Amino acid sequence: MLSPLPGFLGEQRPSTRPESDFTLDVPRAEQLRLKMKKEKQFRSRCRWFFYFLSIVFFLLSVMVVSLILTRGKRMFGSMI
Repeated sequence: MLSPLPGFLGEQRPSTRPESDFTLDVPRAEQLRLKMKKEKQFRSRCRWFFYFLSIVFFLLSVMVVSLILTRGKRMFGSMI
């Protein structure tokens, strides 16, 4: 007989917490290790991508502000 409240009287429900994936069997542990490694690499790639993107947007915003303030004129001679 099922209890009316989940988790009541010994009924176990699966958890979504990372600790619930902990296991001691070798194949599952290896699978979990590979999954965590791929997720770490993905986070690292995303981090580098957004660093690069933020630098590009920062430089573009500096260029736009300088063009707006100088009205497109060259103040100190050739830029090249």
